[in-house]
Amino acid sequence: MQIPTGTLDDIRDGTRAALEQLTPAADAGAVAGGDAGDVALLIRAFDQLMDVMERVDADSRFEGDTRTSPSAAAGDITELGEYALKLHENLVTLANDAAARENNARLALEFAVWIARHGGQIDTLEPVVDATALLANRLTEPHELETLSAVISDICKAVSPVIREDLERINPGRPWRLLLLNRSIIATRSHNPALMEEAFEVLTRHLPEDAARFFTEGMQQMDALDYPAHVRKIMEKYHRQWTLDRSLH
Repeated sequence: MQIPTGTLDDIRDGTRAALEQLTPAADAGAVAGGDAGDVALLIRAFDQLMDVMERVDADSRFEGDTRTSPSAAAGDITELGEYALKLHENLVTLANDAAARENNARLALEFAVWIARHGGQIDTLEPVVDATALLANRLTEPHELETLSAVISDICKAVSPVIREDLERINPGRPWRLLLLNRSIIATRSHNPALMEEAFEVLTRHLPEDAARFFTEGMQQMDALDYPAHVRKIMEKYHRQWTLDRSLH
């Protein structure tokens, strides 16, 4: 799987590929939960979405800013992003094979990165978290995981305040918790101390109740997978802070 860039070219390519996978199945009557009419409507909706996103990007280029869009209010970007993720949900509902699911997972991340880098907020997090886990499981090289970790950092900063308030702490499967834990795991697998420090600081600030167990299990992984010394050093630092040092007080 390609690591998402959040560029409109990659979003358009991913959308086209996903819709092309649906079209033959729709013609054959094999689309899950829908028919050819549903696919046709979805194609038109995505075409319109791409047109609007293109205008937003054009405004950004005109203003000389390639990361954010001064011409589009953050609320407009948030609303557009929410609509994109809703269309993505419809796409996932119609997809019915492994290849389509993998492409759709990357597409969810592409939309999330686009929203984040245009100053919007991410209000629908579950498909983004699922896609993050799927992509991380496909990557093995530290430099790839380093790039993915940076992408997730951007996404975390764009998650809406309502989600980040994390009021449903009784639910261990809540997307915000899973995103922060996955981010820390990916940062560790990247072997990059700076990314580990950044991810761990966010984890301990937002999920202090998970910290001790996370770092204890992290130390077990240091031994089981023979992590480099500079990675072990960071994990040991946080393990001591959240287990050994606290047990003395």
